[in-house]
Amino acid sequence: MAELNALELAEMSKSLTDTQRMIFNQQYSSDKKDRGTVVILAILGYDRFWLGDITLGVLKYLTLGGCGIWWLIDLFTASGRADDFNRRKAREIIDGIQVSARS
Repeated sequence: MAELNALELAEMSKSLTDTQRMIFNQQYSSDKKDRGTVVILAILGYDRFWLGDITLGVLKYLTLGGCGIWWLIDLFTASGRADDFNRRKAREIIDGIQVSARS
C-alpha cells in the first residue's frame, strides 16, 4: 500500500474541528513511523519490535529470522508495514479524539 500522504490524512480528519485537527496532527506527528527508519531496522532485525509486533519480533529472533528467510521477507515488506501502522495509528487517534469529545 502507498505511503500515507497529506491528502489521505485530511480526508481521515475531515470530521474533526480545527482544535481537534490540531491535536490530531500533534499526536500523529509524534507517533508515526518513518518508512526509511523501519527499513534500516529491518536490516538489523529490530523492525517488528519498533512497529509494536513484540511477539513476532521475539519469534524472529529465536528462529534467527526463520533461518534468514523471514528476515529477507521483512526487508522487502517493512515500508508497507510502516504504512499500515501509520494508518492504524491515525485511525486510533481520530477515534480517541471523537470519543473524548462526546464525553
